[in-house]
Amino acid sequence: GSKLVRMSHLAIVGSRCVNGVAAMHSHILQTRVFRDFHDLWPRKFSNVTNGVTPRRWVQQANPELATLLTLLLDGEEWKRDLG
Repeated sequence: GSKLVRMSHLAIVGSRCVNGVAAMHSHILQTRVFRDFHDLWPRKFSNVTNGVTPRRWVQQANPELATLLTLLLDGEEWKRDLG
């Protein structure tokens, strides 16, 4: 058989912490994807959100799209709430 290196496993072993970013993603990492690693080092896993929302990202990355959304959605409410 071939020998494979799983880079995510190597990264977890070599890292001080593993950030799932959102609480939901951290839960998936801890209970499904990397459960064995979480069992070994539970304090290594956390979630710290960087605060960038899709609304803010669109406004900064693509102002033309933000203007179009404002026109199509009849106002700027989408900038406060995508729901």
